Amino acid sequence: MDETPQSIAIDPASGMLMIPAGKAKFALGVGLWDDTVKPFNAFVQRELLDAGRQKRKGSLTPASGSPESARQLHVILQLVPRPDNDYNPHAISVAAPPSHGGTDIERHLGYMYDRNLVSLGAALRTLASLTDRPLGCHAFIGLTPCHPDEGDDDEYDTDDPEDAGRRVRGADAAEYWIDGPRLVLPWWEELQRMAVSCARTVRPKHILGFIGHWTSWEPGAREALAQRTRDKEFTVTLRAEQKVVRVCYQDLCLSTLETGYGGYFDRTIQHVKELGGTATAQAEEHQGALKLHVEDSTPLTSG
Repeated sequence: MDETPQSIAIDPASGMLMIPAGKAKFALGVGLWDDTVKPFNAFVQRELLDAGRQKRKGSLTPASGSPESARQLHVILQLVPRPDNDYNPHAISVAAPPSHGGTDIERHLGYMYDRNLVSLGAALRTLASLTDRPLGCHAFIGLTPCHPDEGDDDEYDTDDPEDAGRRVRGADAAEYWIDGPRLVLPWWEELQRMAVSCARTVRPKHILGFIGHWTSWEPGAREALAQRTRDKEFTVTLRAEQKVVRVCYQDLCLSTLETGYGGYFDRTIQHVKELGGTATAQAEEHQGALKLHVEDSTPLTSG
């Protein structure tokens, strides 16, 4: 697997918008639950058999720091934002790729952990919204050979569905215990850079939602917005007017961004002007305040 991040692009073979692999040592775990253990096992079984039959180059590699017989199965997975998740509307599902058939919900295998969504979630959700293409990433699954004296499947403790051993059989009839999937994503700063570059190509006037900062409501704007939408998150239009940028929902001005006041929106104001005076962004009504999500809130420095 190539561990040198390049750029996010359409993969002709899978038809997915693919995120290049980062460094395997920073791979991220995935939360598997009771209802996804069997689908995940079936996914790995199919991928392992396909790799064996087609002898896919690089699909099976020795597992670093493990016994010589241990292997890593390299796979492609789909990342699917799940705003319908009652626990966390920012959740991102990890699913088998479209080639496995069915909807992305039917192919659901697990969820990214919330702690990883803090730095990666906004970039991944934005990438998934850029085109109609499914968003894909690289991953690997650890394989440990089974031994005849290890006992039957029903004697293995499966109380913890994430860490419990699961068996699959390769094309050579060898059996393996399998670990949960590990996502090989770029470091968050590199992912953000690539996501911005990708978005500039696909949707040039879209301000990506990586970082959120508060901005003051225009008088009466919050009450007027509540008459139009109950959504907590919504798309806004940014319009440059002389030295300021107006944040508008349809024709309703919600807030005015000005330079100074900490400089949190200076880069956004500058970028909107570079785009010809108009751009789109994401906003959120949270605890009575307006939060605007932008790519970079680092104040500009003079000199």
